[in-house]
Amino acid sequence: MEMPDRTSLQSTDRKVFLIMQRATFRLVSAVGSGSPPRRGLFVAALAIVLGACGGGNGSVDSASGPGVASVGSSSANLCEGLVTDKLAHAMTDVAKPAVGGSFVDPQFGTTIRRISDAAAKGFEFIKPMYSTIQAWNADETRLILLRPGGWHELYDGKTYQYLRTLDDISPADDEQVYWDTTDPQVLYYANIVERRLYRYNVETRAKTMLRDFSTPPTSCGSGVDLTGGTDPMYMSWQGRKIGLTCGGKIFSYDIDAGVVGTVLTKTTGEGGAQNAPQAAPSGTRYFLNDSDRIGTVRDANMNELLTLDVINSGEHGSLGRLASGHDIFYSVQFDSGPVAARAGKDNSGTLVAHDMWDGSWRVIIGQSQGYPYPPSGTHISAVAHKNPGWVAVSVIGDLSGGKLGQGVLESEIILADTNPGGAVCRVAHHRSCGGNCGTIGYFAEPHVVISPSGTRMIFGSDWGGGKTADTYVVELPAYRP
Repeated sequence: MEMPDRTSLQSTDRKVFLIMQRATFRLVSAVGSGSPPRRGLFVAALAIVLGACGGGNGSVDSASGPGVASVGSSSANLCEGLVTDKLAHAMTDVAKPAVGGSFVDPQFGTTIRRISDAAAKGFEFIKPMYSTIQAWNADETRLILLRPGGWHELYDGKTYQYLRTLDDISPADDEQVYWDTTDPQVLYYANIVERRLYRYNVETRAKTMLRDFSTPPTSCGSGVDLTGGTDPMYMSWQGRKIGLTCGGKIFSYDIDAGVVGTVLTKTTGEGGAQNAPQAAPSGTRYFLNDSDRIGTVRDANMNELLTLDVINSGEHGSLGRLASGHDIFYSVQFDSGPVAARAGKDNSGTLVAHDMWDGSWRVIIGQSQGYPYPPSGTHISAVAHKNPGWVAVSVIGDLSGGKLGQGVLESEIILADTNPGGAVCRVAHHRSCGGNCGTIGYFAEPHVVISPSGTRMIFGSDWGGGKTADTYVVELPAYRP
């Protein structure tokens, strides 16, 4: 059954938001001091008009792809003891906890803890950066959250105590701050104006310039932005690989080897947007959203390897990996891809796994699996790099009778083991309006982020349309502080 695409306009709005944000960042950086400009002051007024972008099988899941070693995975079932049915669990009212306080979700039985207090600091929001970007460091002892103005706050990843503002980094975008997957002290970012990539130690505050991309072979000239693209994802989990773009050029960069892949001149977006190749966890493959139409898989030299069966490559997605070692592009699909449609198959769903090695797909959460048609405002987080295959999903959905969270998946946080035969469980109501009500809009969307171990998830919430949005963490039964 063909249904209207409920996020195409929202995806476009998000891209417009990011383009305008970067233009402002460039202008302010050019005339300001060395500290990061308060980018969010310009774009905050736009936030209320922005939305979120929002198994049958094309073929069976095969063994590890060529050159892919199997990776370790926790044997624990993180869904054990949690709700795995497909029934409506209508959300009931819960008083907003004080910062540091917790409560047990009445419908799903998980512990939810509030870890920020935007109002006390005079901010409209303190929230996760984005679902595709890991918020925790490698050993989960540090955590980064975002506040207005494009500022990043550093917290203790275990106690959730605020430590300091990272006021000495200037990333290309609010979301483009990348924790190292093995060194818990290190993160990376590209400076949009300097066209340089930096390594930064959050403990010592030491900053190291890794490469100047204004030099050949990239030759990102003056007035050209260096970014991780319009819709960025995480770096590779192995080998420290990243995909970047500048001035209509796309390329990969191997941080450890200091090697730039073949530079390809290609327009990958429309209306001023430019998508960068996004490094898959293995570091050997890259996902490229080609103008919100075609999702291709490429190697480090931008050679096209295969095309994924997605109806719109610009819908929200996140890169992850199965325990077998296969890189996966996880996405929300509001209609079947062209190949599936021609074969009379349905690969639409709230969570669909596209294999980047063989092009096969599996619907994890969708109508073919007994769930409703994908609600709007879906975000996926597949960055549990110490527990491959576990993926978190946040869904906003619609109001029912003026209330949030009345239907299946509505206003929910969902956890899925996407390894073949894995469980799907519904872990919490996030209680945030997003664009449905309230005044914060985009910055009140939950944008769930799963931790490296998969045992915790953070999300933002305006608590039913409040004047501020804060960050909350779901602590699963498997979590051990």
